[in-house]
Amino acid sequence: MPFVRCPTPADAQAALDRVVAAQGDALFLFFGSEDPGTGASWCKDCVMADPVLRATIARAAPALTVYECPVGARVDWKGQMGHPYRVHPVFHLQRIPTLIRLRGGIDIGRLVEAPCADAGAVTAFVS
Repeated sequence: MPFVRCPTPADAQAALDRVVAAQGDALFLFFGSEDPGTGASWCKDCVMADPVLRATIARAAPALTVYECPVGARVDWKGQMGHPYRVHPVFHLQRIPTLIRLRGGIDIGRLVEAPCADAGAVTAFVS
């Protein structure tokens, strides 16, 4: 299961375009960017969910590609209703972490916040 980093919204859109063209399944994971001072995400929920998501997806759905999409610094995300991922026609995020499963570019389900840190919920979602 490859994890592919999409550092910008343009990179995430390019990944989405590839998924649509291939008519395949993929996961898009949105999370708070890492704080340069600590190396950890500024989002506490994201920090808790990260190891669960990685281990569970690797075990339960090793063939799925996971596109990691950081939303930016806290100041760029919190309360910014015009953020590119909030207004995106497919992603339209409201909270993080968010794990979206796409099939051929169609949103077939999401895990948002706490369920991302629940191995059972993640397993059911990706299986």
